[in-house]
Amino acid sequence: MHGNFGCYNFIRQFLDISMPDARKDKWIDDVYRQTVQLASIGDSVRQVTDRPMFGSNFHFVYDELIALAAHGLPLPSDVTRAHLDSLGRVAHHQWMHPVHPLAGQRLGFGRLLNDVVQTMVQAAELQADASVPRMGAQTAGNLLLAPGGVRAPTADEAPAVPRLALYGCHDVTIGPLALAMGHMDPDWLPYASMLTFELFRDHATPPPQPAQRDLPRPPTVAAPLDTAGRYVRVRLNDKVLELPTCQAHGKHHTRMGPSLCTLDAFLEHVAPIIGTEADYTEECGAMPTTLDIDKK
Repeated sequence: MHGNFGCYNFIRQFLDISMPDARKDKWIDDVYRQTVQLASIGDSVRQVTDRPMFGSNFHFVYDELIALAAHGLPLPSDVTRAHLDSLGRVAHHQWMHPVHPLAGQRLGFGRLLNDVVQTMVQAAELQADASVPRMGAQTAGNLLLAPGGVRAPTADEAPAVPRLALYGCHDVTIGPLALAMGHMDPDWLPYASMLTFELFRDHATPPPQPAQRDLPRPPTVAAPLDTAGRYVRVRLNDKVLELPTCQAHGKHHTRMGPSLCTLDAFLEHVAPIIGTEADYTEECGAMPTTLDIDKK
């Protein structure tokens, strides 16, 4: 899964990332100068980073080195782990800086986040008949490999709401999604990180009081929706992320605290990030016929 790189007003922030511009930040200039002075990789780093890049000048260098470390292979003798981490922080800054503003989260990752939300909402609506509701947004464009070739699934073949939905993605997808959930760590996420959205139902524990139900929701979530007794927890690897909208009384589980949002409070958190297809058409702007990476 990727961000919405078909959205021009999103991707234009990643075009033509030049080293002179990047080095205007003193700490990035420090990392660059220390890296190109390394005997083992300095010349190669200069060749890679000194041309305009999409996203980050440092990501390719960091990606090569962190892959060595992740597979238990030795780093070049003059590359310390601390230096590797500094490269990761620069790459993280360049990739994540455009996603700190709400507009970057909305244009780049609103559609993907909506897929997650739709699975939750449809699961919350699921009653005794496990054959309905069918998954909605996630089936668009799906294909089946069947006798006679590839074809689109019929309505009867559309999968029921799963108890477990797995999404495979790159670090430049999971990082912004984690940021949108309140993870503000400046370091690149560890290799093979996992972001988990858990939907719980608890009718035994008294609901939070005063219950806050009339909260903003994404425009893609149709009302009415029975949210009573339903809670959401967001985990990044082994860390529970406590969303800002879940802190107030009435917006989290009475015993588990803010780590377990009410479904209403979770939907309030993602409401500004998720738009309709009409919103994205208007807000993304027209994609140029050709893109010149030397100009934004």
